[in-house]
Amino acid sequence: MADSFQLKAIITAVDQLSGPLKGMQRELKGFQKEMAGLAIGAAAAGTAVLGALALPVNAAIGFESKMADIRKVVDGLDDKKAFAQMSDDILTLSTQLPMAAEGIAEIVAAGGQAGIARGDLMQFANDAVKMGVAFDTTAEESGQMMAQWRTAFRLTQEDVVVLADKINYLGNTGPANAKKISDIVTRIGPLGGVAGVASGEIAAMGATIAGMGVESEIASTGIKNFMLSLTAGKSATKSQKEALRALRISPTKLAAEMQKDSKTAILKVLDSLSKLSATDRPQILTRLFGKESIGAIAPLLTNMDLLRTNFERVTDAQEYGGSMQKEYASRAATTENQLVLLKNSVNAISVTLGDTFLPAINEAAEAVMPYLEQLRTFVRANPELVQSAAKFGAALLAVGVSIGSLSRAVKILNSVINLSPAKVAIAALVAGAMLIIENWDDVAPVIKAVWQEVDNVA
Repeated sequence: MADSFQLKAIITAVDQLSGPLKGMQRELKGFQKEMAGLAIGAAAAGTAVLGALALPVNAAIGFESKMADIRKVVDGLDDKKAFAQMSDDILTLSTQLPMAAEGIAEIVAAGGQAGIARGDLMQFANDAVKMGVAFDTTAEESGQMMAQWRTAFRLTQEDVVVLADKINYLGNTGPANAKKISDIVTRIGPLGGVAGVASGEIAAMGATIAGMGVESEIASTGIKNFMLSLTAGKSATKSQKEALRALRISPTKLAAEMQKDSKTAILKVLDSLSKLSATDRPQILTRLFGKESIGAIAPLLTNMDLLRTNFERVTDAQEYGGSMQKEYASRAATTENQLVLLKNSVNAISVTLGDTFLPAINEAAEAVMPYLEQLRTFVRANPELVQSAAKFGAALLAVGVSIGSLSRAVKILNSVINLSPAKVAIAALVAGAMLIIENWDDVAPVIKAVWQEVDNVA
């Protein structure tokens, strides 16, 4: 049992406080009436300010995380000035392209991961977004394709845009779309360079085959086997040599011609195959390219005119030049995209504003951490506090007071607790005291009843 004298003292003190506090209640209510208008206005203003600050701070935190990913994979960004410039460039780019700054940052990070120089990353991201819109794919997928093309075909960023122009032009002037053609080009990758076939010629062949409804995987496999067979030279298999002999073509000479003028060599072989009888052609195709490639190569034989036209299309810079940019501009000229640009502009301002608060937030968080650790250590070293809390909970459940009074008292006490951040402790205590004075009629019975029950539980 708790000390009965102590319990009696607590209850007596509560009773003695009731009289004076009633007078204080009357004074407090008068003061509150005078200050009500000001208090409401201040509270509303405070809420508005906090709400206004929350958005830019959250935006800045999210963008900061994306920029941290970029710093991991791009050299030179440990320099604060260079890092700030990169951040500003990405935010600016987001106001010009229909993609959020966070999305552009992801593309830049992917480019950095692929080894693209820091000076090329903004142009890389710009081209990736435009290619995504023009090819009806995501900017992330376009960025990945561009990075692969740079490596596979040893292209500069300007060369990559030229290849994208060729693919887009083929898609606009033929039955195959740009997305499918680009997929075939990406699948074939560096093999084209080894075989002496330029990336544009691969795109022309891919557009011809895909235009006949052949799937990208089958088309790319067929083109790979086609190029490998034509460049085999002395390493050609017995079946391949026999097939080429039937076409009156020397394997070694053909391999050399592929390195000098692949387009002419390819058309020469296809012309020879097209002249075979319907009976002999399947057998020669199988020996030369393999059975699995017939479905991709056969369409070339029946569409020689289209193949020649596509070869010409990728060599005429006046025709394909700027094709991707034109496609992007056409598709981006919509109200929806204009609203995206507006949203991105607002977000750029928000991030810039919120960024000014991040140092203070980081400093405050760092300062609070030691105190939280001390609190954790204290709680761990004083498990009896948990037992006391349990007793207090049991007391509340057992007290025979009205639900309404208990509810109001708990809300009041909660308000006191919630008004106690470290930096406003004095203000919080004053506010808490005012709440208790104002609602003493509800608080006093609960305090007496709870302490009585704690005594019983203990």
